[in-house]
Amino acid sequence: MRRAERLFQIVQIIGASQWTTAQALAERLAVSERTIYRDIDHLSASGVPVYSQPGKGYALLEGYQLPPLMFSVEEWQALLTGLAMAQGWAGRRQAEALRAVQEKLAMAVPAQLRAMTPPVSAPPLPERRMLGALLDPLQQAIAERAKVRLHYRDLQEQHSKRVIWPLGLYFWGHCWTLAGWCELRGAFRHFRVDRIVILQTLEDSYPVRPGQTLADYEASFDCETTKEKSDERPLSLVRG
Repeated sequence: MRRAERLFQIVQIIGASQWTTAQALAERLAVSERTIYRDIDHLSASGVPVYSQPGKGYALLEGYQLPPLMFSVEEWQALLTGLAMAQGWAGRRQAEALRAVQEKLAMAVPAQLRAMTPPVSAPPLPERRMLGALLDPLQQAIAERAKVRLHYRDLQEQHSKRVIWPLGLYFWGHCWTLAGWCELRGAFRHFRVDRIVILQTLEDSYPVRPGQTLADYEASFDCETTKEKSDERPLSLVRG
């Protein structure tokens, strides 16, 4: 992480809460406390109104924030709820990005809203942490159009190996599914992410071809039918 980006994040983190310690900043940004002390000194010298108090840590002077966003209490609670749920079911990198979004928003709302805690919590249960380990590389493979090899276990406990062109991820409220083009079947398939036994990202990238895109996939199935079948079988449009 570049220093300029780290300095910006320090201001965001401090501004999103009343008090933040150097230890918490160091753990959050994966640097030493000595680095945090130097960064705080640099921010202060640059005119950022950071002040400290023994036993409490660092804070920003009141008023040093973006112009308040106009949310009602109900709107702000709904936003916090959505962010908490999304963080609980997302991959690790996306959860970190969502937390950063929440901190940016907290800097831009009035103090009475900032003090509110999310009305809903989504604790990081072990099965969700395991799921998150698959979501991060799948999202990266989709972004880079990289082929993936799946070792998959379906609801009938049958195992198969597939090379997939990953196109998109879908969240159904109880599970995630991966949609993609299956080289073995020469057709679209989608798979429950929690039934992927082994995931390997390949060095080969896949082309963009008419009839094999995410838009083509979405045009080829009925969302309600797919959702109803999601608990019955390994979610494939055509039998795999």
